[in-house]
Amino acid sequence: MLSEFSEPLVCRLEDGVLYNEGLGMITLKGDTLMRKVNEIIDHVVEAGLYNYWISLDIHELKSKSRKITLVHPLDRYYSFNLYHMQPAFYLLLMGLCLSALCFIVEVFYNRLLSKRK
Repeated sequence: MLSEFSEPLVCRLEDGVLYNEGLGMITLKGDTLMRKVNEIIDHVVEAGLYNYWISLDIHELKSKSRKITLVHPLDRYYSFNLYHMQPAFYLLLMGLCLSALCFIVEVFYNRLLSKRK
């Protein structure tokens, strides 16, 4: 999609990113249907159909590759159980042990200090 002077034929967006999916639609400048086409594209994107179609493509590629992954998209339900909370419980146990040790040291230190006086 380059002109005879090796310039891209697709208009550049000033503040956006253009993803080339290999699909294109050529319309003439000032075409009366252009406004309707833009409205349809806006409605498809706003309704989330484009993201849904992309997720279907990704799901199809995953099923064709037959690889098991542990990565789950955040827009689906994810089972969060105690296995996932195991590191948090270990940290809590370490904090409990450390605080108990500090308490015991403080009690012994105060008893030794009171005997000296």
